[in-house]
Amino acid sequence: MQSNKIPSRTPVVIIGAGPTGLSMAAQLIRYQIDFVILEKNEKTTVFSKAIAVQARTLEIFDEIDLARKALEEGRLTTALNIFYEGKRKVAVDFNGLGEGLSPFPFALSLEQCKTEKLLADHLIKNGKTIHWKCEFLRFEQKDGVKVYFKDPQGNEQTIEADYLIGCDGAGSLIRHQMGVPFAGSTVPKLFYVADVKLSSPVINKDQLFIFLLKKGFALFFPMEGQGQYRVVGVLPEKTELDHDYRFEDLEEPLRAQMKTELVFEEVRWFSTYKVHSRMARVFGKDRCFIAGDAAHIHTPAGGQGMNTGIQDAYNLAWKIAYTMRYNMNASVLETYNAERMENAKHLLHTTDRMFDIMAGSGVFWNFVRLKFFPLMARLILKSSRVRKLIFPLISQTGIAYPDSPLTHQSAVGKAHAGDRMPYFVFSDGKSIFDYLKEPVFKVLFFGPMEAKPFDQLKHFQFPVVTSSFSEIPEPIFGDAQDFYVLLRPDNHILYIGKSLNTCSAVFESIA
Repeated sequence: MQSNKIPSRTPVVIIGAGPTGLSMAAQLIRYQIDFVILEKNEKTTVFSKAIAVQARTLEIFDEIDLARKALEEGRLTTALNIFYEGKRKVAVDFNGLGEGLSPFPFALSLEQCKTEKLLADHLIKNGKTIHWKCEFLRFEQKDGVKVYFKDPQGNEQTIEADYLIGCDGAGSLIRHQMGVPFAGSTVPKLFYVADVKLSSPVINKDQLFIFLLKKGFALFFPMEGQGQYRVVGVLPEKTELDHDYRFEDLEEPLRAQMKTELVFEEVRWFSTYKVHSRMARVFGKDRCFIAGDAAHIHTPAGGQGMNTGIQDAYNLAWKIAYTMRYNMNASVLETYNAERMENAKHLLHTTDRMFDIMAGSGVFWNFVRLKFFPLMARLILKSSRVRKLIFPLISQTGIAYPDSPLTHQSAVGKAHAGDRMPYFVFSDGKSIFDYLKEPVFKVLFFGPMEAKPFDQLKHFQFPVVTSSFSEIPEPIFGDAQDFYVLLRPDNHILYIGKSLNTCSAVFESIA
């Protein structure tokens, strides 16, 4: 049963009830770790904000029975079209783009307000309370963490906890009070975002439309509902926020540059904003951690931001849980920094380069965007092999931790230690992911069923689930037989190979 009373002691305090904070709370529920989540706003956002939900996020949602609900409320993006001066230069069918790589081989268009509500409802269903209108003030850190905040009545209160997790956005007070620099840059342009209802003989499908312009771009992303689209672009003559700027001021010049017939029937939301590319120097110090926009912000290229924050939470939750419940080696929790910082660094580099192409101005970037980019996109996306490489990058299913201190260097076929467990479907219609939903360490054996592969596996203080499979997918593992796959609770591979003793040794190193 829910209670609005805020306890004075809890294992974990989460500051911020956006997608990252709510995801962190949802993951802690899986590990039976209690928490308090505080949010200064009075409810989940009413704005659409981030709308791309990638395949890896849907896989994570599936483990908490939210993927189906997300699919029911969202809209699949089926193709990409690139236009210049009213003519289609590139057309890419997304159908089958990620087939065989994920149970969700697509990108889902789902407004952030709906994603947050799904997660918030999940917390409530599990008897948890989101403490709205509670403003974080400061923290003190010694053996534990003491958090100061204002309750809904404006009174200062405190909570003592083992850990504090800051999911409080780009302006994070927690990051600031940790004394962590937020290095990076701000794009010297002003951008706009609008949710509109439109009619057009061209922009009328569940497809992504990119219109290349001489001083930028206009992107139309399909949303749920007939004629509903998210429009994102650059205001080439604007470099400072102008609260008087309206979407109506943009309509005529936009139509003229696009050279495409369309009528904007309704503007549901319009905002202008600056684009930043920044990353915190560390994501955790002692008992305080930051995740999502508090740790890294980047350009919107590729729809990666919200999904990356959800993966931050997915990575951190099991490490906190196993540290608290099973007194796991302190080095395990420290790997949150190493793993997620490396991912964020790579993401910033990738999205910055993509955004330079799309938003750069001047003779050079105009040539790259208007001439070179469509040509290269057409050539690259015609290759089925390249398309299969693009999906793991955009969908975040390809995120791996090969250099993590937890990873024992090893490989079988195309599967390497550090990778997310490859997805495949058995001949009976079940996928390997159907066996991996429990949030524990797992040892999988691929070989003859008559073997007794786990007899020599040592017992440890934390739970380990074992499974055997006689069917071995050749496209992933080649002709390999009689090997083990050791998985973390987040289903990334710690070790893959023929030695059960190595599995035990890896466990001993983290126990």
